[in-house]
Amino acid sequence: MTTQIRIVISSCLLGNHVRYDGGHKLDLFIRDTLGAFVEYVPVCPEAECGLGIPREAMRLEGDVENPRLVTD
Repeated sequence: MTTQIRIVISSCLLGNHVRYDGGHKLDLFIRDTLGAFVEYVPVCPEAECGLGIPREAMRLEGDVENPRLVTD
């Protein structure tokens, strides 16, 4: 019995609608081609920590040692 390698992957790359805009970033190569050889563990940290979908876009800016969270 062969055990597949487990890989943690952004849920949106598998076509799940979890991005800030309610969309996804489905990558067919990742899902269909590589997916035949590995077991994916999909995660979306933003959704899992309770941020809504859709949600305001956000990014980190400034000093790497002391970044600021900026929203639109």
